[in-house]
Amino acid sequence: MAAPVQPKKIVAPTVSQINAEFVTQLACKYWAPHIKKKSPFDIKVIEEIYEKEIVKSRFAIRKIMLLEFSQYLENYLWMNYSPEVSSKAYLMSICCMVNEKFRENVPAWETFKKKPDHFPFFFKCILKAALAENDGEFSLHEQTVLLLFLDHCFNSLEVDLIRSQVQQLISLPMWMGLQPARLELELKKTPKLRKFWNLIKKNDEKMDPEAREQAYQERRFLSQLIQKFISVLKSVPLSEPVTMDKVHYCERFIELVIDLEALLPTRRWFNTILDDSHLLVHCYLSNLVHREEDGHLFSQLLDMLKFYTGFEINDQTGNALTENEMTTIHYDRITSLQRAAFAHFPELYDFALSNVAEVDTRESLVKFFGPLSSNTLHQVASYLCLLPTLPKNEDTTFDKEFLLELLVSRHERRISQIQQLNQMPLYPTEKIIWDENIVPTEYYSGEGCLALPKLNLQFLTLHDYLLRNFNLFRLESTYEIRQDIEDSVSRMKPWQSEYGGVVFGGWARMAQPIVAFTVVEVAKPNIGENWPTRVRADVTINLNVRDHIKDEWEGLRKHDVCFLITVRPTKPYGTKFDRRRPFIEQVGLVYVRGCEIQGMLDDKGRVIEDGPEPRPNLRGESRTFRVFLDPNQYQQDMTNTIQNGAEDVYETFNIIMRRKPKENNFKVVGPPGTGKTDVAVQIISNIYHNFPEQRTLIVTHSNQALNQLFEKIMALDIDERHLLRLGHGEEELETEKDFSRYGRVNYVLARRIELLEEVKRLQKSLGVPGDASYTCETAGYFFLYQVMSRWEEYISKVKNKGSTLPDVMEISTFFPFHEYFANAPQPIFKGRSYEEDMEIAEGCFRHIKKIFTQLEEFRASELLRSGLDRSKYLLVKEAKIIAMTCTHAALKRHDLVKLGFKYDNILMEEAAQILEIETFIPLLLQNPQDGFSRLKRWIMIGDHHQLPPVIKNMAFQKYSNMEQSLFTRFVRVGVPTVDLDAQGRARASLCNLYNWRYKNLGNLPHVQLLPEFSTANAGLLYDFQLINVEDFQGVGESEPNPYFYQNLGEAEYVVALFMYMCLLGYPADRISILTTYNGQKHLIRDIINRRCGNNPLIGRPNKVTTVDRFQGQQNDYILLSLVRTRAVGHLRDVRRLVVAMSRARLGLYIFARVSLFQNCFELTPAFSQLTARPLHLHIIPTEPFPTTRKNGERPSHEVQIIKNMPQMANFVYNMYMHLIQTTHHYHQTFLQLPPAMVEEGEEGQSQETELEAEEEAMLIQADDIPSPPDVSCSQETLASRPDSTPNQTETTASQTGANSRPETVTASVPGAVTTPVKATTPQDATSAPTKTN
Repeated sequence: MAAPVQPKKIVAPTVSQINAEFVTQLACKYWAPHIKKKSPFDIKVIEEIYEKEIVKSRFAIRKIMLLEFSQYLENYLWMNYSPEVSSKAYLMSICCMVNEKFRENVPAWETFKKKPDHFPFFFKCILKAALAENDGEFSLHEQTVLLLFLDHCFNSLEVDLIRSQVQQLISLPMWMGLQPARLELELKKTPKLRKFWNLIKKNDEKMDPEAREQAYQERRFLSQLIQKFISVLKSVPLSEPVTMDKVHYCERFIELVIDLEALLPTRRWFNTILDDSHLLVHCYLSNLVHREEDGHLFSQLLDMLKFYTGFEINDQTGNALTENEMTTIHYDRITSLQRAAFAHFPELYDFALSNVAEVDTRESLVKFFGPLSSNTLHQVASYLCLLPTLPKNEDTTFDKEFLLELLVSRHERRISQIQQLNQMPLYPTEKIIWDENIVPTEYYSGEGCLALPKLNLQFLTLHDYLLRNFNLFRLESTYEIRQDIEDSVSRMKPWQSEYGGVVFGGWARMAQPIVAFTVVEVAKPNIGENWPTRVRADVTINLNVRDHIKDEWEGLRKHDVCFLITVRPTKPYGTKFDRRRPFIEQVGLVYVRGCEIQGMLDDKGRVIEDGPEPRPNLRGESRTFRVFLDPNQYQQDMTNTIQNGAEDVYETFNIIMRRKPKENNFKVVGPPGTGKTDVAVQIISNIYHNFPEQRTLIVTHSNQALNQLFEKIMALDIDERHLLRLGHGEEELETEKDFSRYGRVNYVLARRIELLEEVKRLQKSLGVPGDASYTCETAGYFFLYQVMSRWEEYISKVKNKGSTLPDVMEISTFFPFHEYFANAPQPIFKGRSYEEDMEIAEGCFRHIKKIFTQLEEFRASELLRSGLDRSKYLLVKEAKIIAMTCTHAALKRHDLVKLGFKYDNILMEEAAQILEIETFIPLLLQNPQDGFSRLKRWIMIGDHHQLPPVIKNMAFQKYSNMEQSLFTRFVRVGVPTVDLDAQGRARASLCNLYNWRYKNLGNLPHVQLLPEFSTANAGLLYDFQLINVEDFQGVGESEPNPYFYQNLGEAEYVVALFMYMCLLGYPADRISILTTYNGQKHLIRDIINRRCGNNPLIGRPNKVTTVDRFQGQQNDYILLSLVRTRAVGHLRDVRRLVVAMSRARLGLYIFARVSLFQNCFELTPAFSQLTARPLHLHIIPTEPFPTTRKNGERPSHEVQIIKNMPQMANFVYNMYMHLIQTTHHYHQTFLQLPPAMVEEGEEGQSQETELEAEEEAMLIQADDIPSPPDVSCSQETLASRPDSTPNQTETTASQTGANSRPETVTASVPGAVTTPVKATTPQDATSAPTKTN
């Protein structure tokens, strides 16, 4: 297998490089938002930029990034566009900017919607340019850019402005592009269309000639574009060199056609045009398909297009076609061909008289039609309205190969989509895992197209929707599998031994060499299938490892997925592994196959089943696991072995790799702090009490969110026997109670004993002989014959007897349960009124009845003897509120359905963070009843303005839009929502930083009234502030590993502010430090460990984590590091900005390179507020925590301005030393007090010892505090106006150099110990949750 070419990462320019760019200089002159006096519009500027910066660089992404980021489109191009100034350069510049916005995944059409007048003219110019001759005004590269722009337009039909232009290209009048015979055939198929067609022709006659000609051009646009593409495709030679511009044009065109076919509004009329053009036949016969390297992606795209052109859907009605309907269509086509053959072609009589099953295979069709001449084939096709009629005495202009393929491909039997899906292997193999067109690397830049499905706003059928999600979910998992395999196998260091075998020079926690592998069962296929129903194998490994790793391997559960790997290294022993070179050729990887664990075998070769019983202790270190192999893959491999003589894959495996377990109809839209979780809890409570017979399933994406929700439910008045928490995260619940399945079983058994003891006490109090409390069954009889009889007799005596007034005293006199309630507060009955005492009596009986009701529910636990059976019964019958993660639902779906699991309501918390396919799975955990779903309510709670589901592969995230949740899809298509419109988390001033993103987000009254919100933040002038951080020691951001971004200056500054706040008296647990990248998170943690982590005066913050990880959480004070100094990075996603700004309740302090972020168009609403305040930190060091100063008041203490990080480090050091000296002086004074002022001798002596120990600890910790830098850092007193902007940051003298090794970033403040932080794996590089080995 050929090793894939390692792609190169696009490096963003630095701020200094940006400032030096010609584009930046022009921006500062003509359109930069912060420039007040701009030069007037000049069309020559656009021409110059396009020619010099874009065309000359061959549309380099770096140049286009600079232009787009400078707000070229918003502030110059579209603002000044009109038909008078329109030109090629102008059109292409706008298209480049729009394409770049889509590549960056930021809103692209907002600017056009603000000024829509000239968009129709602009769009018509684009259409004309797309059809220009190849050697004309527009080059093929430029037309490829136009194709991409058009593709974005067709995928933006939800935008009214775009839809109004696009729909003219894809409506019924576009059938003008059909050949006349085909048009007549289609109108005949659907009679109502003829009426519409006649109406179109009448309207056309009323139009003036110019308008009619314009309309005809638009209607024929896609037909003409197809013909243009075919001409470009035919110009590609078979073996001679070809320009990549042609290849990319062809790839982009097929991508456009796929998207048109995959959207119902565009497909309806376009599919007939596409079929009439025979595009697929031209493509499959083209030279490009046969060029192995250049045509690889084109061929994959072509297969996708073939799938969609034959999709099982009625183009006119949009209804999905059943397998029978598809078979009928196929038979109609074949019989039409047979009728034409019988009537007009005597040489095809044998074909015409054969049954369909004999002639509808490709081999049969080629056998019958292959001998015919080209002219005859053309005539057959024309009878079927596939080609124009061939004039008499003229030869066809089409090749015989084309004509034969046209007839064969149209009439051959096709396998149904369900069959294709069922025959598809479950696990990815080495051919898919390392195919960059299907599973791109982390370096995907968004430039090229890929052979991946897209999750557009619309889809064809439910099958199409689920299939796209399934394929992408599978490929996203494949990307993670590739990372795991590369990490584990490279750690094992496979080398070639001197005898040609394999020797492992290292070890991996997640992988082990295979000692023995044996296929033990290949079950017979089901009827109608050609693959075995089950394939099982035994894998033996030697667990000569540490005990905790051994426990992990022995802890593999049923359904856990592992991978079997074959490596045949060619490198000699001791060769160093180089991560920069292709992985496969270095380790000699040959095969990868997936398998599913059934269980570990015991000493007798039996599978050890999961359950509450303890696992047997096995002797020795050899362990054998029984695994299920993929039957489809096994059948394919065996067929290849038998037919082609290939080696048996299943005799070659030498590594097994495991992976970490992944526990790992109205909607509520809730902005940050509006109480989404509380609303969810209240909904659950309402359903539980109003519909006690109904069962509710709670689903979240993460264990953390599920536990947070479950803990709030536990606090409600819900009987805990009705609560059940499934999955691995249950142990993290902050409760001593066990809500897992077996924990609930134990609770039921213990509760049963308690209740039977109560029955025994009741029996004794009534003087009934026997043992009524022996079982739940005997207790039931006791209640029926002894308790109920006494109660009914009692009621007959004390009930209201018509006109006779009841005697209040009779209620107490005749009450039969006095002795049982002797332990209750006495007297039980007050004797004040009949109604009051009767209510007390009925309450007492309800208490007794509840005991027997619960025992009746627990009766099954007596009949079911095993813990497993009891847990199943509890899940299916007893529990009313069941909570699990969507991952657990996916893993256990088969088991739950098999058990007969039922539920009436689903509540999904964090719905905007759950993948679409993961949202669907919890809906399918029960079988329908009588053909109908039992589900009554589906409640989705989330916020689509916050972060979407985590997608680790950028290609799936950007190209395929996989990060869109079903919740977001519903909101985008206009499904009604219930919006929470008042927040109670943050100060009103902090809320203003993100409330612009929501419709009418206000504040709850307590945000204005409570003292904590009205009081200022002690020692800090502002409640929020953006602090500008320049390069430290000449370095801003650094990237020791791909996407592992760090910024030493910001990290030190953040930690210094944290230490300052703690020294003022802030509780450390009320402060959290957030950052936008994992690299910075590790760096900050390391600095805290060195500076203050173990210092009793300071301590550690509540959390140091990424913004993504902190979603759904909050704290009083947030210190935020934005890290980047070259490019804005993924903070440009406004959803991440909203999360970052909305985590703080009382104070938010952001450290960033202001010159970079203030120019970002998408961040303007927040950063315009942030930059309105001074950009240097303003502190009040003499104001201790807590303060009485009101927020916004001018402080009575002196305000100091901190201009840079070294100054802050210097200040904190001096402050800390002063505090230690003051404490030392206090201790000395305290210890010298006269004896009368202290307690007796021994206590005073122990207090003295404690003070000395504490002082010694603080003095030791002082060694870790940074010593003052060798700079003169002035501290200015704040001017009279509190909002006055301080001067620019002063330059500091040179500091001690930072370690510059390529994989190390050193946290170094003068006088402190250096702190290297190394990037471990590429998955540490983003702010998304990562896995570590």
